[in-house]
Amino acid sequence: MRVYTAYEKPGPAGRGSDSDVVLVQEGGSFKAALFPLAWPVFHGLWLVFVAQVLVIAGMVILPVLLPGTGMIVAILAVVLAVLMGLHGNDLRRWNLRQRGYSFTGIVAGQDVAEAERRLFTALGPHIYLS
Repeated sequence: MRVYTAYEKPGPAGRGSDSDVVLVQEGGSFKAALFPLAWPVFHGLWLVFVAQVLVIAGMVILPVLLPGTGMIVAILAVVLAVLMGLHGNDLRRWNLRQRGYSFTGIVAGQDVAEAERRLFTALGPHIYLS
C-alpha cells in the first residue's frame, strides 16, 4: 500500500472540483530522480525548476573556470538527481501550501485512484474547507 497526503484548495467546490484536491505520495519519487528537470515542470514547481537551471548553469560554467573539474561536475549532477528523487514530493507539498492548499489528511491505497476513493468515502460530500 502507498501512503498519500491530501491537500485541498480552501473555499467552495468549483466547476473543476476534482482538481481542488491533490494527493501527494509519501516518500521519494523515482520519476523525479530520473527526470529532474521535467518533473518539476510537470507538477508546476516553477521556482524549483528555475533553481535547478541556475545550478546546472553553474555546473556547466565550472569546468570552464576551473579546468579538470569535469568529474566533480558529473558527481554533482548525480547528487542533484538523487536529491530531487528523495525530496521532490516534499517540494511539491511545500508548493501546495504556498499556493494556499490546506492539509486534509493522510490516506492509503494501492494507487491514487483507490486512495481518492477512500478519501472521498471517509470525508463525504463536505470535504471542502470554508
